[in-house]
Amino acid sequence: MNSIFQHLEPAPDWTNDELYLGTDRWYRSLKSISVLYRWALIHSNDDLIRLLRMRQSWLAQQQYRADDNLLDQLISSWPLLDRQPRIWACMHIGPYAMIARALMILGRKLAILLREDVFEEQGQIYLQQFKLSFGREAVEAELMFIKADRGNPLLKLREALFKGYDVIIFIDGQLHFGEPGRGWARIKLHTTDLLLREGAAALAHWTGTAIRPLIVTTIAGQIKLRITEDFCVKSKANYSVAMQQIFDLLQTLDAEELLQWECLPTIFEGQADPADKKLGEAIWLPFLVGGTGMLFDIATGISVGIGAKEFEIAFRKFKKIGVIP
Repeated sequence: MNSIFQHLEPAPDWTNDELYLGTDRWYRSLKSISVLYRWALIHSNDDLIRLLRMRQSWLAQQQYRADDNLLDQLISSWPLLDRQPRIWACMHIGPYAMIARALMILGRKLAILLREDVFEEQGQIYLQQFKLSFGREAVEAELMFIKADRGNPLLKLREALFKGYDVIIFIDGQLHFGEPGRGWARIKLHTTDLLLREGAAALAHWTGTAIRPLIVTTIAGQIKLRITEDFCVKSKANYSVAMQQIFDLLQTLDAEELLQWECLPTIFEGQADPADKKLGEAIWLPFLVGGTGMLFDIATGISVGIGAKEFEIAFRKFKKIGVIP
């Protein structure tokens, strides 16, 4: 967050409610709402407050929880599949961990591409989900993990496809900004330019394997599965087009669903400074940094420091809205 500090008096002892405005959950919520506002997906102050409440509720949920009701909904929504291996192009949005479990129940053997740090955090969860579904431990012939930052992962993924594994790749695992270098594709999402690794497109081209993008979200306790038809990558010249086609699925999401995407704060950090752009009236929301009261402008992403008394006044007005848990 771009910040402007003024000469401020020493901070008082904040209440627990006030201290909540200094949590990572609150920071991530402000950044996410700011991105949606810049994408013109928030149409009124009431809309903004409603989405902010939804974001808080989503972040408060237990990650990677097992939910058999949602899983059953997802499996029943899945289109019929032939036995050909596919590259499943996924995103870190909604209950995305259910995708692998659903495919396992549907009889697919899986190779999942994960960074090593993500594997340390989530690898056991995938194994536990297999055991929940089948009552036994998985063997490598059914479920394998390929480290994205070890050796040459594309060669290992190619071998897995040739052995009949379906491959799961989280396309948004590496988002960057700026000028594309070798192996990167520039894509557009609403008004934001992003850089994505072309690995999924290259893998599809080398192996002749179809890519199928999909996104899973939840609305009012119901699964919403968005899944496209298979498509193939015929040449290296089509890599950028393929990556844009994958990300186009995100363009179809409502703001309520986009709030379930883990990457919104990353996009906020990578967006160009909008200070010289006319984005409409400022919308100031309170937060804390190291005990200092601040205001954050949703429209521009700019933050300003304020005095303790001014922060108390802003906090009381904001609490009446009912956003703070």
